[in-house]
Amino acid sequence: FVIVLVLVGRLVSNAARPVAANGTVAGAIAMTTSAASAPAAIAVADERPTGYTAWVTEVAPRLGIAGSVIGLILVNSTMPQVVSTSDGRMPKLSPKVWARMAFQITPKAGGLKFAQYGVMREMKLSMDNYLPSGASTMLAFGVVGTFFQSIIYNTLIADMYKIHMGVEKTMSVQQLAKGLRPGFIWCFGRECFSMGGGMWLGPTVKATLQGEFDRRGIAVPDYPLRFGSGFLSGACTALATQWLHNTTLYAGRMAAVEEPVGAPFYTMSSLRVALEEMGPPMFYA
Repeated sequence: FVIVLVLVGRLVSNAARPVAANGTVAGAIAMTTSAASAPAAIAVADERPTGYTAWVTEVAPRLGIAGSVIGLILVNSTMPQVVSTSDGRMPKLSPKVWARMAFQITPKAGGLKFAQYGVMREMKLSMDNYLPSGASTMLAFGVVGTFFQSIIYNTLIADMYKIHMGVEKTMSVQQLAKGLRPGFIWCFGRECFSMGGGMWLGPTVKATLQGEFDRRGIAVPDYPLRFGSGFLSGACTALATQWLHNTTLYAGRMAAVEEPVGAPFYTMSSLRVALEEMGPPMFYA
């Protein structure tokens, strides 16, 4: 599912490019995937609304759709992983319990993903004025993604345990803030190198493949080539950081059951437990 997140992240960043953080069109051209497409992009963008109007009418709907879809995918793909990393504390979910958990948790995850994509986009566009595009992408995903994904994963895990144990579900600002701490370092590495790294490598892989196809006289449409490049780069970075993902889930589980060892960040303790319980599969499962 990390691959899906990378692909949607690319969709969000590319679809959102008509408006820059300062409300101008020109500043957003840095979001294009090919320098050759910049003149056409400028011509089209000049006909579109700018500033807050464009953000509300063009950017926000795309972010909302992406956030809702990814929130749904994220919840339904993470729930079985929470069960598998529970060390027997949570049994296999019945369809009724699964539906109840998904119904209660998905809206929260979707709203947080919408906010994540919006803040991440503005941060990247702002940093593009001072940093190379690749570095700004990775930093934006790392910083913003860590904040939101830590809250999403840890509140998702906590909510699942609350529903499973029959405890009334309540959520305060203080609880959301506490959700940032478990596995914070592992979450930053995952977001920066998996999500950010996949988006950074995508254009490079696309340019390399495009050069090979051109050299061999093979014509490939831009969209399939871009999609394939994003999928390939996302698959590589997702696999390379799978151990970070699993370790983050273990940190969330330890926080949900209030393990005393390693609290509140569970940095080394979550890594040790993940290695002990999963063994080598933690790097690819």
